[in-house]
Amino acid sequence: MFLDTSVIVELMRGGKDCPRTEKILGYIENELLFISVIQLGEINDWGIANCSDAATRISQLKDIVHIIPMNEEISIEASAIKHQMRKKNIAKFSLIDGLILASARYIGQKLLTLDTDFRKAKDVIIIK
Repeated sequence: MFLDTSVIVELMRGGKDCPRTEKILGYIENELLFISVIQLGEINDWGIANCSDAATRISQLKDIVHIIPMNEEISIEASAIKHQMRKKNIAKFSLIDGLILASARYIGQKLLTLDTDFRKAKDVIIIK
């Protein structure tokens, strides 16, 4: 299962008794977990703004997920995805969103997210 940054942040923020955390854990319970290398920057950015020790959080994350490197194919596909989503009237869909979804597709994984900007993608699970 490929994790969107929104899911990772929610796990870092929420406690074990949080209903969203329980939903997330239900989806990822026995799955191999993946993120894109670009998400390390997003997560560190969130961590610097919200945690006392962002580096420790990144280190812990790296122990439980497989990090997918960026490559030319993912980069080009990400741009195409961004433009497809914009044509579907999802104005806030960013190139980083495209990079994350392209990375998930590159390795044949569904994307787990809290972000409704992915709502028109067929291979995405959105937790509400």
